[in-house]
Amino acid sequence: MFRKVLGMAALASLVFSLFSAAPSSAQSADAVLVVGGTPAGVAAAVAAARQGADVTLVSAHPELGGVLTDAMMDQWDLNVAPDGAAIQAGLFSEIHTALGDAFTPADASRVFGALVDGEPRIHLIRDARVVDVTSSASAAGRLVSAVRFRRDDGSTFTLPATTVVDATDDGDVAAMAGARYDIGRQDTGIDERMQAVTLMFTLRGVDWPQVVAGYDVARDGPGGALERRAWGYATLLADYVPHSPEVIVRDLNLGHESDGEVTVNAVDVLGVDALSQADLVRARTLSEDETPRLVAWLRTRIPGFAEATLGRYADTLYVRETRHFAGVETLTANDVWNGTIPTDTIGLSSYPLDLHPVSATDKLAYAPTRHVYGIPFGTLVPRELANVILASPAISATHIASGSARVIPTTIEEGEAAGTAAALAWRDHLAFTTMARDATAIGALRDDLRLGGTILSYGSDGPRVQWPGGSSGATRA
Repeated sequence: MFRKVLGMAALASLVFSLFSAAPSSAQSADAVLVVGGTPAGVAAAVAAARQGADVTLVSAHPELGGVLTDAMMDQWDLNVAPDGAAIQAGLFSEIHTALGDAFTPADASRVFGALVDGEPRIHLIRDARVVDVTSSASAAGRLVSAVRFRRDDGSTFTLPATTVVDATDDGDVAAMAGARYDIGRQDTGIDERMQAVTLMFTLRGVDWPQVVAGYDVARDGPGGALERRAWGYATLLADYVPHSPEVIVRDLNLGHESDGEVTVNAVDVLGVDALSQADLVRARTLSEDETPRLVAWLRTRIPGFAEATLGRYADTLYVRETRHFAGVETLTANDVWNGTIPTDTIGLSSYPLDLHPVSATDKLAYAPTRHVYGIPFGTLVPRELANVILASPAISATHIASGSARVIPTTIEEGEAAGTAAALAWRDHLAFTTMARDATAIGALRDDLRLGGTILSYGSDGPRVQWPGGSSGATRA
């Protein structure tokens, strides 16, 4: 086992005054500030509210749901055991039951909105992006006392902070507060390049029954087609040559939406710094140039695609990787591959080590095999910050390990754990860096997570429940 605990002297507890630094605004602080209207952010806000905390949730977009609404991701990469048994419950099971295996962005927005509306302790602020934080030194690490936001019209406002859940996909709050991080695959020592980004799009006129009936493993490669989704086609696509050398198309993920449109996750753009707006604009242009050419090629090769026409593009690119923060603990590829379940596990995961390429010559380094492993609480805690906890693809994980841990169901369970921990930290006047090293605090957190339905163990006494209508087939997100 290569998971390591990073040493630092920690206090057993912090006096409440550490969490009461006077904000620049006269407004009093809610117990928990959640930044990010992502699936993880919604889970964090709901979990904290159900623990009795007053919560402010700030979303950068008008709709809640993050990449599920903005980037058009419309199906789950489920965490299941190799035999298909469920290993994830809690808040994710509520969301999965409401949405099913495949769904529209509008469905996702509705379900996440209903979750937040159902918790009167949550105060929701929409259309506001974090632009700055105020922090100061404390014995347990830097303490964020206020967070400043900017609306689309240019106006700004500041919220005082007591405990903060950073549920932004890039860990923006933690970065602004001075937490250390790697970029992309920096931990490998090669460079700082990131996994490819993807612009999803829809097709009209697809004959879906033909798609389902026509999937041929011998022609198309490993994969399959069901009522709501299809995945695979890697063997077929080996013959496709993109127009740009910065684009690759290795396989397809297709989602059959209720209105008949089909979503397509296919076009990967290489060499994109997803923290650069200019690079994101360039990636979108490359994707929009490539997509019509790909659609024309698919019309003659996939049953049911003969009359397919381009529908619409997602509002934003699907970004798989940016920052990886230095946490109290770090999740490694060995932890994932060996199925490590540490004593501070806050949720189980099993998605394969699915790394989208950084360059066109990259090969798959790991077989698409599932190993049930645990997400350690310490990976959610930036080691320099006292009152900020992460719930996103930016947790403390290596470049390779993040190929598994980045998927949305896993970030939702991180959000549930982070929100629960934030409520406990506020109630018991603890820094997250203290909680991460306190067996009693971790025990209390895990007890609360179990009461909420989270599954924390796996084995002969573990769950043996199939997802309703679900499948253990792995798609590539």
